[in-house]
Amino acid sequence: MGKIKSRRRNMVFRLCIYAEVIAGTIIGCCLCGMGFIDILRNITISITGIMVFVYYYGMRGSRMVKSILSQQVFLASFAVSNLLVAFTGICDTGTIWMAAVAVAAAREGMGHAVSCHLLLMLQYLVISAGAAEDTKIIIFYAVLGILLALVVSEIKKQRLFIYAAVIFISLTLVIAIVLNGSLKETWDNRGFLFRCILGDIALLTISWVTYRLRKKSAGNKKALFALASTDHELMQRIKKYSESLYKHSLRTGNLSGMAAEFAGYSKNLARAGGFYHKAGRIYGNGDYKEACSRIIKEFAFPIQLADIIKQQVEVPEKPHSPEAALIMLSDSIISMDEYFCKTGKREGIPDEKLVRSVFNSRLAKGSFDNSGIDKEHIEKLMDFYINNAFKEETREEHYL
Repeated sequence: MGKIKSRRRNMVFRLCIYAEVIAGTIIGCCLCGMGFIDILRNITISITGIMVFVYYYGMRGSRMVKSILSQQVFLASFAVSNLLVAFTGICDTGTIWMAAVAVAAAREGMGHAVSCHLLLMLQYLVISAGAAEDTKIIIFYAVLGILLALVVSEIKKQRLFIYAAVIFISLTLVIAIVLNGSLKETWDNRGFLFRCILGDIALLTISWVTYRLRKKSAGNKKALFALASTDHELMQRIKKYSESLYKHSLRTGNLSGMAAEFAGYSKNLARAGGFYHKAGRIYGNGDYKEACSRIIKEFAFPIQLADIIKQQVEVPEKPHSPEAALIMLSDSIISMDEYFCKTGKREGIPDEKLVRSVFNSRLAKGSFDNSGIDKEHIEKLMDFYINNAFKEETREEHYL
């Protein structure tokens, strides 16, 4: 199921690239007042470029697509750059149209940034027909984009962005002087140069913001990984508070993580959410909602995990994410299993009957309506729970 979802994601990524480039070409050509035949010709050229790009990204089992940290961020930044390139046909935008290169370099690495730049350069040549006739401009943008990808992708510490800005702006000046042949000619074209330097500052700012967000995201993943361990301090506190609560939380977390891995969702998020969905109980029988808020702050839960814990308290019947829905299912199935074992009735109830009763009850209540899980996936998840919900590994302390 996870592989099917991955293939769909890869297909959607390719289709979005095609759509963004073709839309950018049409907008740019219309802004330049081109005729229908010229627009078709330019679309054909753009599609040729996209085919090379998509072929490269589809090689070795779509390894390049899978290595993208966030396809949404990549596609969004690429769409913005395509729109900016479209306007180069009617006005000089400097280097700001390389925004997607800056984002890709800071977030994805040099390989993605260079690929992105080459496709944007093709778009620039197609749309900016006048500028495309100036070899110096073409070389200037081509070299500058690759240097941007190289400089930004090698930044490992935040303070190095200051040095990167100095280096990149200096390189812009040097390349401009070399291509113009003299300082005088460069000064005569100072309007263009100033726009490029302002664009450089904007590009480095975009890179810095992207870097900060990536680091924050990486920190959240690291924290989530730690929280998804049975050795975490909070899990040990639950164990000390109540052995029965610990066993229930352990089974819920393990089963939720297994289901998330099967369905292609975040394993660690579902696992940690299952571990701590009832953690507020360690603070006694007072205000449970306040106890959960206290735990979220005390143990610095990442925002995704904090949202799941809040959903379990505020809207337990209507989860708002796939992981929260899996935790709800795992908790319900394990709670019923524990109840029937306690009353001595468990042997008379088949696993399939127990699981189906939980799913049917949740479907009748509309519990999946806001979860982002469609009917086809619900059926596959039901089969998964029937076959895996009562396995011994769900009870193991160090099951991963």
